[in-house]
Amino acid sequence: MTIKFSEIKKIEPKIKRQKRSVSDGSGLYLVVEKLPSKCIRFEGSFRYPRGRSGKTCTVPMGIYSRDVTSQKDLNHLIIKWTEVKNWSNETGKHPSLFKSKDVPDTYNLTLKDLFSTYTEFIQQTCKETTWKDRQNKVKQILNYFGEDQPLSDFEDLKKGRQLVLGMMEKWEANGHQVHAGRCRSILKKAFNLGIDKGWILNNPAAIKPETEGVGHTKKSNPTIHWDEVPELMTSISQNSCDGTVLTQLALKLYLMTCTRVGVLVRLEWDWFDSSSDMWVIPASTTGLKRKLSNQSKDYDHLIPATPEMHQVMDDLRLITGYQKYVFLSHEGKNYPHLSPSTINTYLKRLGWHRKLTAHGWRDVAVTAGQEVGDFALDIIKRQIGHTDHKQGAIGAYDNTQFLDKRREFLEWWNKELVNQGMSMRSVVPIEAEES
Repeated sequence: MTIKFSEIKKIEPKIKRQKRSVSDGSGLYLVVEKLPSKCIRFEGSFRYPRGRSGKTCTVPMGIYSRDVTSQKDLNHLIIKWTEVKNWSNETGKHPSLFKSKDVPDTYNLTLKDLFSTYTEFIQQTCKETTWKDRQNKVKQILNYFGEDQPLSDFEDLKKGRQLVLGMMEKWEANGHQVHAGRCRSILKKAFNLGIDKGWILNNPAAIKPETEGVGHTKKSNPTIHWDEVPELMTSISQNSCDGTVLTQLALKLYLMTCTRVGVLVRLEWDWFDSSSDMWVIPASTTGLKRKLSNQSKDYDHLIPATPEMHQVMDDLRLITGYQKYVFLSHEGKNYPHLSPSTINTYLKRLGWHRKLTAHGWRDVAVTAGQEVGDFALDIIKRQIGHTDHKQGAIGAYDNTQFLDKRREFLEWWNKELVNQGMSMRSVVPIEAEES
């Protein structure tokens, strides 16, 4: 029994993949998918090579509404599928290699076509930051190969693998070993999606090269000793690089809270609980690593406020207090708030390049908190947002545990920063205060 074109028109894509025979015994199927994109397509199923040793493979035969728009087109497609099978049996070649102007032109698909589908898929399934990172790497991959690179160039596993390795070798030669490995991983996922759609048979990026990651050493975050902190405070007060008021205040609050940069720049005014006098950072916040390996739920991160924090917050309210984000920015292209790179860029411009990074400052807090302030390591790590995934020693505690001790630590820490030279004088222009 042959499916009619009028029946296809009535089919509604469902979440679960649908597959039904176009013509009984022909090996030609209608495939209906809702995700990653609504698609109704045709594919042929064929055992190659013939016999028991052969493996079932799929051959793309066209897309409904693009290649098949009438009953006549459908009948023609059935005939053409028979020709493809006969040609393969006669020549001993894989049916996907059959080329005819009458067969829907899936052979002219390019790398751009593949990644268009891939990016649409990941945009629906991953976080915003992951999506932007993947999108950036996809652009670099396409720039390397060219958007018009035919998918068929990757069909031969040996040739395709050489193309992938060539890309990796170029970036590895420039010292970007990690980047090369991540781009290969993206290619692997994209090709897997292409295989699912019947666009390509093999995945030349599936196997990790033996040399992947060789020569790469994990770099530690530059940090400073406690006796260098006064110099840092002086450079911030002088603001020799003419950083913006918002950037200055962001750096100050970062030094006081020691939270992750990605969390700080995303602070929202609604997150401040005046009744408990603390910031309550939702567990879902990007950059907040709050998932506990031995717990079924995430925990909000709590930052008790100090008098010094309130001084900075008072300045910030004059600038962004009527907006959603504490560090609202109209200049950024990718974020409605300050970029996560803002703090490091500012430190670099102040002359601390290769001496101190934002993440390295957290090490200063951990070390000084123990050696100078005589606070327990668990208290400090808990407050700055460290979670011990391996041992669960910290994560096992409820988020409100040690809250008094954590507040005591932050109050000591902020006073100590002032003692080391942090200026608490307002940096907000007079006109802002008057408006």
